Amino acid sequence: MTDLQILTSHLGILALVATMFICRILRVLSSRMGTVTRMPPYHRWFNVGNAFLGLGTLGYVAQCSAALAGKPAVVLTPDFELLAFHLPLTAGVIINLIVTLKYWGWLAKSR
Repeated sequence: MTDLQILTSHLGILALVATMFICRILRVLSSRMGTVTRMPPYHRWFNVGNAFLGLGTLGYVAQCSAALAGKPAVVLTPDFELLAFHLPLTAGVIINLIVTLKYWGWLAKSR
């Protein structure tokens, strides 16, 4: 990590937590709309997506704390970054996107 990335790493953590919070709000709204429209309970998949987002957040926190401590052992390798941050984050966002489109896709189709 560069010096600028180390200084702004706490903002990245805050952004990931905010993303999980927004997905939690989408889960609640989708649950209520699914109850009214009698859709299957797809909103439960938001929990899986948020679990992946949380795992990615923990991987990012581990990377940031290792960079701040100056101990770039296994944590700062590209393999760890891919497995602990990028893949869980991508999986969580894709799952949440699919479920969101399942519930709210009618807004895009209603032209």
